[in-house]
Amino acid sequence: MNITPLYDRVVLKRLEPAETMKGGIIIPDTAKEKPQRGEVVSVGDDAHLIKVAAGDRVLLPKYTGTEIRVDAR
Repeated sequence: MNITPLYDRVVLKRLEPAETMKGGIIIPDTAKEKPQRGEVVSVGDDAHLIKVAAGDRVLLPKYTGTEIRVDAR
């Protein structure tokens, strides 16, 4: 499914963190936080106002944005 943002909005896909830490410790799913890194999927119509492009990797603030699920099963 193709999602197109309007105006100065950006669609991001969260990047999942690695399953194991440097020390070899495996973190269970219940202890994981939402990833704070993402990849830009698409940019809105006012692209001249936005300093990122599709394919860029960005850091996300912890409690911002609107989360949507596409084809969630």
